[in-house]
Amino acid sequence: MGKLSLWSFFSEQGRYLPLPRESVDGKTVVIAGANVGLGLEASAHIANKGPSLLIATCRDAVKCDQTLEITRVLLVLRERYTGTQPASLDSWPLELSSFDNVRSFVDRFDAEGPERLNILVANAGTFRPVYTRTQDDWEVMLQVNYLSIALLSILLLPHLLRSATCDDPSRLVLVSSLGHYLVEPVLTGSRNWDHVLGAISAEKFGVSGASRYNLSKMLQVAFVRELAARLPSPTPLVITAVDPGLCHSSLQRELEKYCLLRMILAFVKWLLCARTSEMGSRNLVYAALATNAQDLHGKYMSSCEVVEECDYLLSAEGKAFSERLWWETIEMLSKVDDRVSRIVSTYLPAR
Repeated sequence: MGKLSLWSFFSEQGRYLPLPRESVDGKTVVIAGANVGLGLEASAHIANKGPSLLIATCRDAVKCDQTLEITRVLLVLRERYTGTQPASLDSWPLELSSFDNVRSFVDRFDAEGPERLNILVANAGTFRPVYTRTQDDWEVMLQVNYLSIALLSILLLPHLLRSATCDDPSRLVLVSSLGHYLVEPVLTGSRNWDHVLGAISAEKFGVSGASRYNLSKMLQVAFVRELAARLPSPTPLVITAVDPGLCHSSLQRELEKYCLLRMILAFVKWLLCARTSEMGSRNLVYAALATNAQDLHGKYMSSCEVVEECDYLLSAEGKAFSERLWWETIEMLSKVDDRVSRIVSTYLPAR
C-alpha cells in the first residue's frame, strides 16, 4: 500500500533522475505554468527535442515574453541542452484562477493552434498560506490546482485524442505532490458531506493552507484515476500524475516574502535535500516522453517510476470518494462551459 516514510523520501530525494532520449519531432506540446521552476525547466528540456510547436503558458503577457527569452537563453547557454532548437516556440497567457481565462485559452487554441496536440503538461499550481477565494468564488488552491486543471484537460481532450495513434498515444501529465499521502485525516466523515467540492472550498472547512494544498494535489491523483478508467484500452491517451519531489522551486513564494520564513524555508529545504528545479522537472519530461506509455496510464509516478498512491485512494472508501468527486467535478464544470458535458458523453462513456 502507498505510504510516505522518511527512508523512502530521502532515498528518492538523493536519486539522480534520467532524461528520456525520445524526441518530440513534429509534435505539438503545451506546458502550463512555464515561466519559473519546474515548468520552465521542463519547457527547456522538451524544446531541445525538436517539437513542431511548444506553447509555454504563463499568467500574463509580460511573463510570456520573459519566458520566451529565458527559454531561448537556456537552450543556447546551458551545456546540457544540445541539438536543434524547436521549429516554433511560443508562449500564451493562461491564468488558472479564472475559468473564463481557461476557456479563452482553449478558444484560442481552437482558432489559432495546429490540428494536433500531442502532449499537455498541466504543471501550474499555487500555494497560499491564508484562505483566499477567486473571482469565481472558489478557494484559490482548489480552483488553480484542481478545478481549472480539470477544465483545461477536458476541453483539450478532443485535440489530444485526435492526435493519437495506436503506436504513439498522446500524453496528459498532471503535476501532483507527495503531500497527497497526508490528506486522509482531513477527509474524515467525507462520506456524509452533502457536496464534496463545496465542503472543501468553504472557509469553515478549517484546515491549514498546507493541508488544503495537499488535498488539492490528492484530488488531481483521483482525477487521473477516474479519467484513465473511462478511456478505452489500449488507450489513445496516457494520463499520469507525477510527483516532482521536494524542489527549490517558486511554489513557496508567498511565504518567502517574509525574511524570517525565507530563512527557515531555506534551512528546511537544505535539511530535506531539496532537488533543483531542473532535476525535479525530469519527472515531468519522463512522464511526457517515455516509451513505456501504457505502463504509466492512470498511475502515480515518483522519481521516474510508478509507485502506489496514498492508502486512502486505494481503499474502498477512497474509490467511492474518487467517483463521487468525478461526477461532482463534471457537473460543476459543465455549468462553467457546456462543452464539458458534450466531451464527456462523446469520449468518456460511463464505466
